[in-house]
Amino acid sequence: MAEYFSGGAVLPLKRNYFVGFNTTGLIIDNILIRPDLSSIGSLETRRDSIRSLMDSGFESFDDIEFAATITFAKMNKSSFRMGMDIIPYQLPVGFNIRLIRKKLYELEASGIEFDVGGIVSFELSELFSNKRLGRFSIGTSINHVFNTHLFWNSDRRDIIPMQMVRGITYNQPINKIHSQLSIMGQQNNLFPDELQYGLELITLNRLFIRIGNRLGTYQGGLGILANVHKMLIRVDYSFANHDLGNAHRLGLQLEF
Repeated sequence: MAEYFSGGAVLPLKRNYFVGFNTTGLIIDNILIRPDLSSIGSLETRRDSIRSLMDSGFESFDDIEFAATITFAKMNKSSFRMGMDIIPYQLPVGFNIRLIRKKLYELEASGIEFDVGGIVSFELSELFSNKRLGRFSIGTSINHVFNTHLFWNSDRRDIIPMQMVRGITYNQPINKIHSQLSIMGQQNNLFPDELQYGLELITLNRLFIRIGNRLGTYQGGLGILANVHKMLIRVDYSFANHDLGNAHRLGLQLEF
């Protein structure tokens, strides 16, 4: 029913700063226009109208949604004191500026979105003096900070409300099989009853196996990382079931 695409690049700058560029799009084409015939009282007239439409064919239109995003981020590294111990931590923070464009039939809309977020990450082995423990992360993303306004050429305005997404991750090394297990969960304040969670197993830093649940749909995926001529190539595949049909996504990541 729909085609979705996304692509982007991240460039490192000086002093742990990063800048990213990303484009995403959603296209649903050949949506048939089915006129409302309920106002036609005569069954014979309604029958003739339906026959005429079936002979001539239905008109169609497209739904096109596009977004271009610029991201600025910085990786902060410091430490905090817990009694006599000093615990190092990482605090990446960043913000997005996103241009949104939509076209639906003869209507067009545009708007600008602003997001901001950050993650605090530290080793539990340092906090509890237990080398077997892994890394814990907690983060927050505030999207549509000022309530994103979409302005249509029909003089109508839509408002996308501000939302807060909170999440936690625990990464546990499994040294015996040279693997890492990550447990993740997040929640959106606009949908407080819909908890998203998942697991990811990374083996030999090459194979990624994922399973999870998002908005009541089960998802899974595989990823493979390879080193080719001093370039890292990562291929990801994901699957999600849905009442409207199964969704498949394929991703490609290059690191120079």
